[in-house]
Amino acid sequence: MGQYYMAILGDVYGLNCKVFDRSVDGEYTFAKLMEHAWWQNPFVNAFSEFLYKTPSRICWVGDYATESDDFKFNLPVGIVRPNYKKVWGNRVTYLTCQPSDFTLDDKFLINYDTSQFIDLNEYKAKSVNDDGWTIHPLPLLTAIGNGRGGGDFQDGVGIEFVGTWAWHLLAFLDSPPKDFLKADIAFVEQR
Repeated sequence: MGQYYMAILGDVYGLNCKVFDRSVDGEYTFAKLMEHAWWQNPFVNAFSEFLYKTPSRICWVGDYATESDDFKFNLPVGIVRPNYKKVWGNRVTYLTCQPSDFTLDDKFLINYDTSQFIDLNEYKAKSVNDDGWTIHPLPLLTAIGNGRGGGDFQDGVGIEFVGTWAWHLLAFLDSPPKDFLKADIAFVEQR
């Protein structure tokens, strides 16, 4: 069976969480991770704009992410962690995104918890596949439950990085902060 994903956005402390249903202006975006985790996907781009110059905590949570260790993150003390019911519970109100022209061109993905950044121009050059498609790094870096369902990122370049930035404090900026280290991360799916 295929695993469906929802994105959750929290503030710097992991509070004031919002869950998004992957639609943009009422248009449905496919739910499986590798159906929507692509550069220029309307939902992922619109969601990414929330992080432009606004550090937030992010997870892409699969509906099979029900193991006891799924939401145990290595985070600073005092950060409130999400759980399965905050994303997939019966009382969750799902939000939609508005269309956006936001792009990752000439941007940097910043991880404040690890003091790292990804140069997204370099990332795109290393991550383009034989068909000319590039995986958007945000959904894979923050995925919880990957590998448990069809449509997940099952094998390829960067598999060891999937989920390693889940619920970390992330932002997109025009330049990296001083003293942050460049993370050498790329994702290319093997089929």
